[in-house]
This record gives sequence, C-alpha cells and structure tokens, in this order.
Amino acid sequence: MADVPVLPPAASGATPGLVGRAEELAALDAALAAAARGTAGGVLVEADAGVGKSRLVAELVAHARAAGGTVLLGHCASGGGEALPYLPFVEALDPLREQGFAPPFWSVTAPGESAADLSQLQLFDAVAAALVAAARVAPVLLVVEDLHWADAASRDLLTYLLRRVRGERLLVVATVRTDDLHRRHPLRPVVSELSRLPGVQRVLLDPFTGEETARFLRDLAGHDVPSATVRRIHGRSEGNAYYAAELLLAGSARGGRLPSGLADVVLTRLETLPPEVSDLVRTAAVGGRRVRHDLLAAVTGLPAAELEARLRDAVASRVLEPDGEEGYSFRHALLHEALYDDLLPGERVRWHAAYAEAIAVHGLAPAARLAHHARQSNDLPRALVAGLAAADEAERLRAPGQAWRHLEEALPLWRSVPDAQERTGTTLLAATVRASRLAAAAGEVARSALTALDAVDLLPPEAAPDLAAEVHQQCASALWACDRFEEGIAQARLAVTHGGDDPRARHAVAWAAAVAARCHLGLDRFEEAAEEGRRALELARADDLASAEADALITLAGLDNLAGRLADADALFTRAAATAEAGGHLGTALRARYNLAADRYDRGDLTGAAHVLDSACAWAAGVGLAWSPYGLTLLSLQARTSFVTGEFDRALAQARALGPQAPHLAAIAVGVVAAEVLAARGAFAQAEAVLEPEWFDDVEEGLPAAVARAETLRWNGSPAVAADVLLDALDSFPGIEHPQHLLGLRIGAQAVGALADAGSREDGGAAVRVDRAETRVAELLALGQPRAGTLGPEGRAWVAVLRAESGRFRTDPPAAQVSAWEEVVTAFSYGNVHEQARARWRLAEARVAAGQREEGLADLRAARRTADRLGAVPLSKALGDLARRARATAGPGRGPLTARELQVLDLLAAGRTNRQVGEALFMAEKTASVHVSRIFAKLGASSRAEAVSIGLRSGILTGRDRDDE
Repeated sequence: MADVPVLPPAASGATPGLVGRAEELAALDAALAAAARGTAGGVLVEADAGVGKSRLVAELVAHARAAGGTVLLGHCASGGGEALPYLPFVEALDPLREQGFAPPFWSVTAPGESAADLSQLQLFDAVAAALVAAARVAPVLLVVEDLHWADAASRDLLTYLLRRVRGERLLVVATVRTDDLHRRHPLRPVVSELSRLPGVQRVLLDPFTGEETARFLRDLAGHDVPSATVRRIHGRSEGNAYYAAELLLAGSARGGRLPSGLADVVLTRLETLPPEVSDLVRTAAVGGRRVRHDLLAAVTGLPAAELEARLRDAVASRVLEPDGEEGYSFRHALLHEALYDDLLPGERVRWHAAYAEAIAVHGLAPAARLAHHARQSNDLPRALVAGLAAADEAERLRAPGQAWRHLEEALPLWRSVPDAQERTGTTLLAATVRASRLAAAAGEVARSALTALDAVDLLPPEAAPDLAAEVHQQCASALWACDRFEEGIAQARLAVTHGGDDPRARHAVAWAAAVAARCHLGLDRFEEAAEEGRRALELARADDLASAEADALITLAGLDNLAGRLADADALFTRAAATAEAGGHLGTALRARYNLAADRYDRGDLTGAAHVLDSACAWAAGVGLAWSPYGLTLLSLQARTSFVTGEFDRALAQARALGPQAPHLAAIAVGVVAAEVLAARGAFAQAEAVLEPEWFDDVEEGLPAAVARAETLRWNGSPAVAADVLLDALDSFPGIEHPQHLLGLRIGAQAVGALADAGSREDGGAAVRVDRAETRVAELLALGQPRAGTLGPEGRAWVAVLRAESGRFRTDPPAAQVSAWEEVVTAFSYGNVHEQARARWRLAEARVAAGQREEGLADLRAARRTADRLGAVPLSKALGDLARRARATAGPGRGPLTARELQVLDLLAAGRTNRQVGEALFMAEKTASVHVSRIFAKLGASSRAEAVSIGLRSGILTGRDRDDE
C-alpha cells in the first residue's frame, strides 16, 4: 500500500468521545430509567470484537453514576473454565460485601465455601437477595463484561438473575462478542434462552459508517485527519473502531505506511517497544488477558525495579493497563490474542511450563489455571493432579457443573500417568463415580448414567463389598434418573448382593433399596415397590440415614395414595418432610411437601391443598429453594388452585409473579393459568398474547396450552376453531405414557361441547368427531393411572361433562339433559367454582327447555351471582341472554296453549322459520316443528298466518309476549 500521511494523535492515552451509537445508547438509557422506576431488566450488548461494546457500556455506567445509582462491574476472564467459578460476580459484588449487602458466606476468594450445607440454587437465591437489598437503597446497574468467556457457573447465575428479577430497581447488562460464538459455543443456547425472556433485550452494534469513522479518528488524533487517510483506514478496518485506532497509530509509527494484515495492525504496536518490553508483554500474553503482578514476577524472575520499569513502558505504550491493585490487563482482547498467536510453539510450551511451575510453587492462581498451563506444556501428571484439585475447588464453591467438566477433562489423562493413584491420592474408579454424581447434580443425567456404567466396568472382581455396593448404587440412581428402570433395578440388586451385611455398605444398600422401590413404582409394580420401600426404610432407620429414610417414606406414601389409603399417605408425606428437613436434606423435604399438596388437590381437598401450598411455597422461599424444580412446581400448582377455587385475582397475581421469565415448564404452567383467567373474564386479546406459539409444541405442557387457547376461542365466539384445537390436542399423544394424559378427559369433554356450540349436529363429520372424542376418553379412562389409584373428583366431573355435552350435541330429550347437567353441577361441587357456574348455566338452559322454568331461573340466578363475583364477563353475558330468552317475566300459559307454545307462536308471528324457532328456544328444529303442529291442532288453524291471526283475535297472543325481541 502506498504511503499515507498520518498525523500522530494529540494524546495517545486519551479516550475519544462516544461516536454515533445514539439509538443504542437511548435503548440502554431507557432500560436504566425503567429499572430506576422499579422495572428490572437485562440487556445483552452484542458485537464483533473491537466494534465498541465496552465503550458504549462505559457511557451507560457514567450515566448511572451521575443519576446516583450503584454500579457493579465484573469481568470474565479469557479461558472460561480455567477461571474460578463466579469470577465476574466475585468482582462485581465486592462493593456490596463492603456495604454489608452481600451474603455472609460470600467472599472474594471463595464464594459459598464457608456454607457447608448450601446448594448452588441457594447460593443463587442469596445473590439475588443481596442485589434486591442494594436496589432498595439506590438503583443498581450490574455489568458483566465479556460474557462469551464466562465460566459455566457464572452463566447459570446470570440466567437465574434475569429470570428472577422483575419489580426491583436493577438493570443487568452483559457484553457479548458475537464473532467468538461458534456453533458449539456454550453461550449460544444461553443467549437464545435469555433473548426469549420478556425483560431482556438485545442491542446489536454495527461497525462505524464512513462518516462515523472520520469523527472517531478526528477525536482520537485531536485534529482533522486527511480524507484520503480516513477512506483508507475505513476501508481497511471495515468500520471496526479498535482496528481503525490501531491503523491510525500504526501509520504514525511507520511514517504513514499502513500494515497489510489485521494481525500486523495489532502487532505493529510492538515494533515501537524496546526488545525487553516486547518480551515481557509476550510473556504476559501466555498468562491470559489479565495477569497478576506477583505471578508475572515469579514467571519472569526479574528484579522488582526492572520488572516495574518494563511494565511502565508497556502501560505508556497502551499495550497493558493497570487492572485493580494486583495486576494488569491487555487494553483489548484482540491485542492479547494477536500477541499469543504470534508466539512460536516452543515459546508457548516454555512459558506455559513456567506459569505452571510458578503457580504450583507459590499458589498464585486457582487449580484450574494450573491445570490449563500444565496441559498446554504437556505436563500430564501435573495436569491430572491439578484437574482433580480444580474439581474440588469448584465443588466447594457450589459449582457442580464446572467440577464435573474439570473431571471430564482430567480423567482421560489417567492412563497416561503411570503413578496416577499415588499422585492424586484416589483411584480412577472413585474419580469416575464422583464424576457421575457431579454430572447428575449439574442436570446432565444422560452423561451421569454413561459415566456410572463406565465405573461399573472399572469395578474389579475382588472389590470390597462397600465399594462394589457404592458403585452399583450410584449406577442404579443414574439409570433411574434416565427412566431406565429395568436396568436400574438390576444395578440396585447388585448393590444389595455385594453389600450384604457389611456394616460399611449399609448406606449404599439402603439407598439401593430406595432406588429400586422408585424404579418398580415407575413400572407400576406396586407390590415390589412396597417391598423395596419397606426394606429401605428399615435399613435407613437402623443407621440413621435421614435422606434415604425420607426418600423411602415418599415412595411408600405414593403407594398408599394409589391404594386409596389417603390418611396414611398424608401421614407418611408429613413424616418424610420432617425427617428430611431435620437431616438437612431440604430438596427431599420440598419434594415431600409437593406430593402432600398434589395429592390433596387431586382428591378434591382444595382447601387442604391451598393450605399446604401456601405453607410450602413460603418455606421454599425462606430456604432459597423457591426456584428449584419442586419449588417451581409448587408455585405453579398454587396458581392453579387459586384459579379453580375462584380466586381469580390471586391466581392472576401468582401467575404474573412467577411470570414468563420462569424456566420453560413453569412459565407454561402459570401462563396457561393466566390465559384461562383472562379468557374467563373476556380479555381475549390479552389471553392470546400470553400463550406463546412454541408452547403448543412442548411434549409435556402443550396440552394445557391447547385447553387455554380453546377456552379463549370458545368464549370469543369461535367454537368450531376451538373444537379443532382440542381434537388436535387429543390426538397429539399416543397413549397414557404422556404425563398429562388424564387431561385428555377435559379436552375430550370440551371438544364435544365446542362442537355442540358450533351447531354442527347435522354435519355427519361432526358426529364422527364426537364419537372419536368419546372413544379416546374411554381409552384413557380404561388405561390411565390417577395419582390416588382411582379417578378423582375433577376427572369424574369432566367425564360427566362429556356425557352432558354429548347429549346436548345429539339433542337428547330435555329431561335427559336436565339429569345429565345436574350430575355435572354436583360433580364440580368439590370446589371448581367457575366450571360449576358454567354447568348451572347449561342446567338452567335444559330446565327451561324441559318446561321447568322456575327451577331453571333459580339455577340461572345462582350462576349469575358467581359469574358476577368472578368478573366472568362472557358467562354473565350468556346467562343474561338465557334470561332474556327464557322470558323470566312471562306468565303461565293462556287458553289452550302452554307457556312454551305461546313462545313458539310469538316467534311465528315474528316470521321465524322452524329452524330459527329452535335456535331461539334451544330446541331442535324437529322439536319446534312438533310444537307448531300442536299449536295448529289446538287453535284449528291450517297455516302459520291463520294461527297468528287466531291468537291475536282471541287475546291468546299479546304484545307482552313479544317483549325483549
């Protein structure tokens, strides 16, 4: 490239003003303002490296501080897995620790380590509580820089925070380098998940335009830069701010000549450095983007004065910059990467070995960093030992996923280290079993099972009884978690066989029996499950194993429930919760509480269920487990119970408190409740907005979502479409293996009701669809397995609805329909308020058609009182329409005609056809024709006109009969 005259910058250390980014900064400022008003949120600032993410966020930080907010900054270290778990949060929360807001167990070096019984979820909950507490004092801006380098635990914590926060004065901003997110990058699914949360937005930065590049270079240089230079720099940098700045500085250093490649752009900076300073920054690059001063001193072995002089030159040349009080960081990730990539392979190995030695001798970095440097320097023995130590470190810090990944990296090295057992103080078998347990704790159940099977293969024939029992028991547990019940039972039996009566194996044998009981229960082998459960209970009590005892009690309680021994089941669930809590096994205690609540709900004891749910949800929140799997399920069931018992406002508040930002299944569960409340109240657009399209594809929760959408359609006057939605859902799963299969009873009943609403009874295809729904419900009834062994009151109520709706569709005689709807009203009396009111509406309609006018009006008034109390506008409107049609003010029959015949004659006078008469009076066209024939016979008329004329002349037909038409 030809020489280009480039003038040196006025102040190489100056930071140019923010160029462009007005729209992006406005979005960030708006999110900050919303947070200050109490609407928490998150923003992902995404761009390629060097485009200006950090500069934009720095401007936001300045705005937050100027407004009096608290700013918390955390940086992720390049290398991710080699960093301490929660590294950016350790840095960010340090000011809160100094102010007394951080959890008491949180420390800079070991967050959570001092809290022995703390789970990872409880740690997350405590961090969220600390941020909420700080936000009560002043709005909080939490910034996580370079999220693409975050360790797994930090990614999980960030996701948790963005799901949890809603009404707090908190804004979470994270910067993401998009060019680093390759297809298998662990952050990709996280970004995808976060971007779907309603409180999270993405701000994407584009490179500079030509005009913006000119302004940026002018600000950087301190004066105008020739337009030809601007054009060349913009073309070469493609609008990348960092490259543009480096090109400007490189052109100045090289007499106006611009380097040819992007790496050369960055490395040109080193050409101006003295050789000894250039060597130092290359050595620093091996340590990572951020390196501690004492570690660098140990690696280089330089005298303090000489090291400081070289560092001063590196800082002055804008290669390094001070990073806190302990070290330095490269001014940009691209600079660090270019320097590291420029090293020769031999140089890298030599310096990695030097770093490994310095860390091993002086302990100046976490074990994970030592393992990284040892692997890069091909020191496999040290890498193995450090990898296991890193797993220990991560497990102490409540990061099971990271601990598991460290073991996954270390275990393949085992066979390459001849004296591995002597060096590590453990065995390959023990490390493999541990990896299986950590994988399970991290939610990687499939990997846990595979690793456990590897451990079984490693088990020597002469293994001690306690070791063999432990290995087979862990394998049984891992297989159970994957629903591989038969294999789990086989491994549990091996655990019991190998453990025998050995006192050291009692723990494993007790747990193996407990797992075998669960596996048998999963296969519907109830007698075997009870036998194993009792054995587990006896063994656990003998050795004071609270967790195994509670687990066995839960299984036995479930069996009692299936057998209809409800009081016994309640007692065992209560004992299980108390036993687990006393032993410190809070997750098991929560599982017992959920089962207690769910069983009361299923048996129709809604008052008892609500009491347990309120207590259990409060307890879960108090111990930091509200967002555990069982905690979320309890919150979802709490909202559902409020809806069913007619506490619509409470149900809506509970659903919105958990909200769409909750984990997927919980978000669907409470979203469905919210949609049903809104549909019942006539807020159809809001109900449709709540239901996300992807919910309908979910294998577990797609059915409840379909029910909620059908309710919206049906109440909004589209019963035919509602019927399509429901019938598609009813056919969407093949059998009772679906976890929501008994919901098919409700779906089938409401599908037939929607077809009856659509008035398609004369359509042969509709009749076939009704038959199909009835057949499907009969199949589910025959094969389904309710929680309590027999169908509960809710299921029985929906079966009654199906019979009544089928009669309505087929226009059964009015007396038969009255009987059917009376059964439905009684069936819903267990506490389903809205459905009982809806059933009373249909009962009143049937009574009016059957000539039981006074009884019908009484049912109508009762239903209307409930609908008005609930704010159920569509039902209230339907009841009002029925009242009008039933002519609540009409007197008894006059002359030879009954009251019903007077209504028909009145409609004939209005020119209605038989079909229209039937529709107006809720009767079949054929029934209307029979009434017309009887009127002709009683009045001696031969035509409609003559019958009307006779009625008017005789006074039988009066204007009063035509009121409200």
